[in-house]
Amino acid sequence: MKKVLLGMFLLICFSITTQAQVSIKVGASLSTVAEEKENVTKDQLKNESVLGTVVGLAFELNPGKLLVFQPELLFSQSGGRNTYELLGTKTDTRYKINYLELPLLAKLQLGNNGGEGVGIHIAAGPWLGYALGGKTKTATTIGSSQEVITERKFTFDDEDDARRINYGLVGAAGIGFGKVTLDLRYNYGLNNILDNDADNSNDNRPVLQTRGVALTMALRL
Repeated sequence: MKKVLLGMFLLICFSITTQAQVSIKVGASLSTVAEEKENVTKDQLKNESVLGTVVGLAFELNPGKLLVFQPELLFSQSGGRNTYELLGTKTDTRYKINYLELPLLAKLQLGNNGGEGVGIHIAAGPWLGYALGGKTKTATTIGSSQEVITERKFTFDDEDDARRINYGLVGAAGIGFGKVTLDLRYNYGLNNILDNDADNSNDNRPVLQTRGVALTMALRL
């Protein structure tokens, strides 16, 4: 996986040195986490979204054409809030993980070629994420007693079994006005970030996977 991450970094560096059209992207995300614990399934969890920030760069290769290859380098905040009750105990956990993400998108662009006029686009592709940091905040209430708050930072080592590497798929659609493009996308995390290998078919609980919707605005330079 580290070799894949390095390869994607090199690809973006190569795109910068070619005739790529560079855009600055800023926006916001609503993210959740799909979770399963040892005694709790995802159907027993109440999921809530949390608001995050998305900022970074997009590099359009083959700009002005119908099919555009668009690697991106993004800082993205992911996370969510999950609540469940088990044996009279209510647990409310908030997750927050900051990622450096590398989406690799194939984009079908109709109109707005070269940053002129109005156009629409659809895009899809894989993404790879590297966790820069993360934490959880859990409120536990037993019956009617006072809740107990615990906070924990992800160390991404054997102490918490959280993995820095995440990956998944992204689908997007948007509209462009001159040099400004609005983009709405959905990120679907495939990796269990509490698993120590890339084979999710052998996962036992706990399971934690990221989901998210993001709205961004890009300005072509």
